[in-house]
Amino acid sequence: MKVGEDVYPILFSVGKVNVYTHGLMIILGAIIGGLIIYYLAKKKQYETSFLFDTIVYSLLGGLIGARILYVILYYYQFADLKEMLFIWYGGLVSYGGIIGGVLVAALVLRIRKQNIWQWFDIGIIGLMVGWAIGRIGCLLNGDSLGIVLNSRIAIWGRAPVPLFESIWAILVAAFCYFLLKRKGKTFLPDGLIFWIGLGLYVFGRIGLDFLRDEEAMLWFLKTGQVGSLLLLIVMGLIIFLIVRKRRKNEGY
Repeated sequence: MKVGEDVYPILFSVGKVNVYTHGLMIILGAIIGGLIIYYLAKKKQYETSFLFDTIVYSLLGGLIGARILYVILYYYQFADLKEMLFIWYGGLVSYGGIIGGVLVAALVLRIRKQNIWQWFDIGIIGLMVGWAIGRIGCLLNGDSLGIVLNSRIAIWGRAPVPLFESIWAILVAAFCYFLLKRKGKTFLPDGLIFWIGLGLYVFGRIGLDFLRDEEAMLWFLKTGQVGSLLLLIVMGLIIFLIVRKRRKNEGY
């Protein structure tokens, strides 16, 4: 949802060429998130020759996944199939982006014969930082603002949900980095940090979605919350299986 005339969908223009705020922030988030992953990979002494390609392919996979899920959920907004391809008009769903990006990254890492879960443990940190930057672009674009709010924290008279989500993503990234530093000293099998980080993000989204200006889909739950709960259940099962396998392998 877009509100008011104080939003900044176009950051600046060069002649007839417009530089869109949301797109620029997504690119900036991808660059900074990628640099963080590169830095952590160097510290872990991982091979990084293929990292740039992996990030680019994952970003494309994320955009495609986000668009596909948006079309599935909001198919009634489109007049025909051709219009579904007009991504520049807006319309992305975050979970579709995460799923698409993660699947593409896993495929590239598998082709490169890399330890997928080791990479995902550092990748979640870069992903959350990049995500936080991208959501600032969403805020400035005037998208996904929340309920009408009479408070000092309100922006344009509404709850700044993207800003809250951005802050939460940074906190999740910081916690995952803390876990990564302790990975060699504690019981943390490969992949667990990734699932913990993703789980924390989803858990935060469930709470923040109460502030979104949307109608309930199921009882008092909104569309994003229903998706979050389903994803949280799946992730909980995966974390349980990872820990159980590690304990079994080490004779616990």
